[in-house]
Amino acid sequence: MATSKILGLGHEHCLKYQALPIKREKSHLWVALSDPENTAVIADLSDITGMNIMPIFVNPEEIRIGINRLFAASENEAIENTDTIHFIDSVIETGIANRASDIHIEPYHNCLRVRYRVDGHLHTYNSADISLLAGAISHLKIKGGMDISEKRRPQDGRFSLRSENFQKEKIEFRISILPTVFGEKAAIRILYDNTALIKKTDLGFFPEDLERLTALLKRPYGAVFVTGPTGSGKSTTLSSFLEELNTELVNIVTVEDPVENPIPGVNHIAAESGASISFAHVLRNILRQDPDIIMIGEIRDEDTARIAIQAAITGHIVLSTLHTNDAAGVIERLLDMGIEPYLAASALNGVISQRLVRRICENCKQPAKLSAAQAKLLDINANMQVFKGRGCDACLNTGYRGRLAVYEIIVLDDHMRRQISESPYPFAVELRSTSTFKKTALRHLIAGNTDADEIVRIIAL
Repeated sequence: MATSKILGLGHEHCLKYQALPIKREKSHLWVALSDPENTAVIADLSDITGMNIMPIFVNPEEIRIGINRLFAASENEAIENTDTIHFIDSVIETGIANRASDIHIEPYHNCLRVRYRVDGHLHTYNSADISLLAGAISHLKIKGGMDISEKRRPQDGRFSLRSENFQKEKIEFRISILPTVFGEKAAIRILYDNTALIKKTDLGFFPEDLERLTALLKRPYGAVFVTGPTGSGKSTTLSSFLEELNTELVNIVTVEDPVENPIPGVNHIAAESGASISFAHVLRNILRQDPDIIMIGEIRDEDTARIAIQAAITGHIVLSTLHTNDAAGVIERLLDMGIEPYLAASALNGVISQRLVRRICENCKQPAKLSAAQAKLLDINANMQVFKGRGCDACLNTGYRGRLAVYEIIVLDDHMRRQISESPYPFAVELRSTSTFKKTALRHLIAGNTDADEIVRIIAL
């Protein structure tokens, strides 16, 4: 703990009393307090400083941030060390330059490893001296409004900046600090400005499927679910749908945990898992807000599912995600949550099941050959012309740049609704047996959009 004093108060006393010294004039010291009428605290501060305390009310959160900033320069971890600041700034700017989604700063026995997640995969950027760790973590804590003195518990924070290298694009950062046996680890999620949102036409859907999606989204009411495992691009697809549906003529309300891509003109509401502001609680209130379109970040429980289904039946467009492995799994999941088959059949308009694969880098794309094992697993001709990225500076020598969706789209008709109502589980099995997911994946392979390694990876999931 720092022992230096500022305006007569040390760091430890500021933390203990949550007191922020403002200014000193002769024998008077102005101090920011969240409870300026607490005479016991004022008396203690007067004894510590030997001055007359002039209390001022300030929000507790502002006091905490102010204490961190005030004593940052005197921390024995050399937070303001030029090497530390340059290290963090360089790591962040390089991450942005490569359009990384996450940055990992990881301490080990004798080094500090920096990795970027690009197109869904982690890549090591460099290794730095372990001596930079303490200052780097403290610098991030100050940026994120966290407690620099707390080193034993996980902490979360956030900050934003405008990148000079990318047309001054506003970028949000969410920081997670986690203690490990070698020191504190930082994971930084990078949330780019909403102008960088992917359009529906850029997701990897083939033209005829885009037409089906457009027709699906134009239906006046009903639910459309996007399904797939974590990291399959479900939220990105939903955001692209909202971009297309967002006009002056409709009221769009979302409930998310957290809100990652706010869109101007859309009313975003943040829910909290396990808190009083739950998905179901927010949804009940959203329905009183005269919504036309409701987007739910994820259907997690029966209450949320039931409200969503009811909203879809009563004249609203409902968009949401479910964690299932395929499109048929949506029906099974809704039934397992307690939704009656006839309600699920009435509410559902369509289901999109998807995975993400990496695009071949166009800068270093070249013809390639299938291996015998790949041809056998994919059940295709081993002499088929395919492509692969050689690896270049543009793609960090990975051979890939960007991602696209491999998908299956199911648009429900009256016949399907009757089957769901009468025999939902057998219908789900039948639906699974006629899946077009692999067919779409092979179309991307033949078109040269991705390579065989990526297709084999997702087919095996």
